[in-house]
Amino acid sequence: MREEPIIKVKNLTKVFELPHERYSTMKQHFVNFFRQKYVEKLKALDNVSFEIKKGEFFGIIGPNGSGKSTLLKILAQIFQPTSGQIEITGTLSPFIELGVGFNPELSARDNVFLNAAVLGLSKKETEDRFDEIIKFSELEEFVDQKLKNFSSGMQVRLAFSIAIQAQADILLVDEVLAVGDAAFQQKCFEVFRTLKKVGKTIIFVSHQFNAVEDFCDRVALLHDGRIRSIGETEEVVRKYQQMTLAKRSDTVKEITTVDKRWGTGEVRFKSIKIYDENSSEVSLLKSGQNYSFILDYTLKKRVDKLNVGIGVYSVQGAYCFGVNTKMDGYGLDVGRAVELQIDSFPLNEGEYYYNVVFFGDEETQPYDWVGEAGRFVVESDFLQRGVVVLKYRWKNSN
Repeated sequence: MREEPIIKVKNLTKVFELPHERYSTMKQHFVNFFRQKYVEKLKALDNVSFEIKKGEFFGIIGPNGSGKSTLLKILAQIFQPTSGQIEITGTLSPFIELGVGFNPELSARDNVFLNAAVLGLSKKETEDRFDEIIKFSELEEFVDQKLKNFSSGMQVRLAFSIAIQAQADILLVDEVLAVGDAAFQQKCFEVFRTLKKVGKTIIFVSHQFNAVEDFCDRVALLHDGRIRSIGETEEVVRKYQQMTLAKRSDTVKEITTVDKRWGTGEVRFKSIKIYDENSSEVSLLKSGQNYSFILDYTLKKRVDKLNVGIGVYSVQGAYCFGVNTKMDGYGLDVGRAVELQIDSFPLNEGEYYYNVVFFGDEETQPYDWVGEAGRFVVESDFLQRGVVVLKYRWKNSN
């Protein structure tokens, strides 16, 4: 006999009405009473349908603005759908916009009791769990301080510590939880592992592919308010990565016009292409694999000496690495394409861009310097943080 799903969503649509004009005074409302009001309609969700089984860890991924948070807020009954049906069997606890009910003029202690009451805990239950809540949040020294003196990270830690006390069948988890330092994030993920083991149903929205692949049994890909794919976690994550890459064709196209470019002009950067060990051109790289970067250029004037350099950055702005032929003492044959071979590609999962420079003797007087000349995406099987994948091992020390 087929087990009935704990959540059923059928043909769900949400349309927001965005007025072009707002009236804030009684006079404005009176004067413009008969004036036609122009309202723009934004369809955040469009005919979304899916089912979730009891005890399933269900992921939702997609780009910003795809409707992920709107979907969670409808499931949490914060928003009402424009049309469609939702059936939920069991109690539900939303980990969305944590701490939204906090009073900044009250202490952390008072806010624990206030927020716990909102979640349905009795005063006795809160008293019994109070020490556990404060210990998990790591705020023992600040328990009697007013919340207005807390950083946003401290407030979310406190709110998360309260929220996990709710005895709900279904948890809605937004990526707002991924705050604070790495150690506290790891504590949050340990909680999810425990909840998964005891059979809680969890809906998890995240941009962290490592976390999605580590926890989720199935994943839905949401894009432009529609479900584009739903199924096995690894398969759907790869579809999303490929879809993302398809929009970044500048990775493998010749550079013709860029905003960040300067130089004397004797040499002009033309293109960069990336090849794997099978000599196949790629733009989705994998940590630990070997790759060749082929840089092509055009000679506008004869030059006696030519050097080339490349600097790689994460899209968040972290400088990952930079190399150039002069620094490495490698002499180039002028007129021939340049190949940079990188063994055991060291970057972690994420999106990156690169700057390219061609110069003679002085890098500060380049023939051609191109900022953000292209982008590529890296996937990784390694569960590590940061931009670099390390080869390391642990052992007991004598």
